[in-house]
Amino acid sequence: MPRPWNPLASARRWLLIAGIVSAAACPAQAASFEEGACPRTSVPVPALQEARCGYLTVPETRARPGSRMIRLPVALLPARDKKADDPIVYLEGGPGGPVMPSATVMVEAGFNRFRDVILMGQRGSLYAQPSLICPEVDATGGPLVGMRRNGEQARELYVGANRACRERLAREGVDLSAYNSTESAADLADLRKALHIPLWNVLGVSYGTDLALTYMRQHPEGIRSVILDSVLPPALASVALNWTSQRQGLDAIFAACAADAACRQRYPDPLGTLEALVRAYEAKPLKTRLVPALYPLAPPEPDAPAVDVVIDGASIAYWAGAASELYGNRLPELLYEMAAGRMEGVASIIAAIGFAHSAEPLSYGLQNGVMCSEWIAYEAADSVLQAGLRAFPAYPASVRSQAPQFPFAAEVCKVWNVARAPEAQRDPTASAIPTLVIAGSYDAMTSAQNARFVARSLPRATLIVLPGIGHYVLPKSDCARSVMYSLLTAPDSRPDVSCVDALNVPPFVIAPE
Repeated sequence: MPRPWNPLASARRWLLIAGIVSAAACPAQAASFEEGACPRTSVPVPALQEARCGYLTVPETRARPGSRMIRLPVALLPARDKKADDPIVYLEGGPGGPVMPSATVMVEAGFNRFRDVILMGQRGSLYAQPSLICPEVDATGGPLVGMRRNGEQARELYVGANRACRERLAREGVDLSAYNSTESAADLADLRKALHIPLWNVLGVSYGTDLALTYMRQHPEGIRSVILDSVLPPALASVALNWTSQRQGLDAIFAACAADAACRQRYPDPLGTLEALVRAYEAKPLKTRLVPALYPLAPPEPDAPAVDVVIDGASIAYWAGAASELYGNRLPELLYEMAAGRMEGVASIIAAIGFAHSAEPLSYGLQNGVMCSEWIAYEAADSVLQAGLRAFPAYPASVRSQAPQFPFAAEVCKVWNVARAPEAQRDPTASAIPTLVIAGSYDAMTSAQNARFVARSLPRATLIVLPGIGHYVLPKSDCARSVMYSLLTAPDSRPDVSCVDALNVPPFVIAPE
């Protein structure tokens, strides 16, 4: 029988788990946990100094007898106050995002106030062994900033970098077909058993919600409650969905502007302004040289070098979705600033985003495994173009030919060459596990409509939409965290959502005349 998760003995037990597991007569291919040092992250993560860490060892390909074993990094952030028995396990987004830097968010937002928080790096992610990082792809970020976003030069560079990464990983003996949501969900089930945790609570964010919903469907045992923040449903997940979500998020921002007298008067048509900018700069791109910076949030880094930047319609269209996350209440102001010919600010943001993928890189090996087997494999050849047409009919076809966030996805998946996931992966999750579904009204990456779709198939779901917030709500909202704590305290009761009704969108920034 599994030992209970004893709050008085958890520290001692954590250090003993490795010995307990290794002493057992484990069958071949069984998962096991071994305590060890926390990963040495490229970016300092002070929260890990208090963590207890180790590695979960699991088969790379469970369905293949004799599969090699791989190792996944695990960190446990201890509860700050008197804690409950059931911890929280956090599922990172991406797909392929590195989980260890998220320890900072967990601690600063107080997620570990009353419960231990467990972080596990998904298979193939940074600090996993093997890690399916693609430096070949990371190196394209800077050069792509200086090219037409959807041009042939960019296509050759980006697809070629993915091909080079795939060929290298294959030479290293990686089974690329084993890096997907089905295997990652089984990894979570194995982790809970290896740590002898009878019940835990699952927190997924962005792609982590896709994985959480897969986990709920395939391995429901031991899950006490689930929190889904910024939802990507497996049944809807696709590259084309990014166009739909972007339009829904931008519509929410522009509707809020129209409802605000000052914003409406100063910025009467932000959507039309965006469409005009996309058409104009797709027809005649701006070529400039500047220092990347997330203006107006941050100045350029001291002594940062200037870079060549090409601003075309596609780069503006894709930036608009990211802008909803960075500064939704400034988006109308920035659009009208661009329309007045002042392009330096947004151009510096576009450049900064292009150069922002080096310190703690995303695993393109895992991202491509998920995207190619679970999304692209179920999309029609013209799905991106058609979704773009429905969402933004005023955009040129050259802009709509690729989706935000996942450039040249169909071509990448041809070179990645992994089998299609089982159709069951795309089934809606129908579960009676108590679930909190959270969305930000301004989210243009995983829109509030996604959250509503998921909540309909979960009979014990509570849905909250937080006004004026973009992607990843919990760290930004005291109210959302309050509702989450209410669910965790008493999952069999409806969470207290009273704080949501008192919220309003933040005021828009209005530039002086």
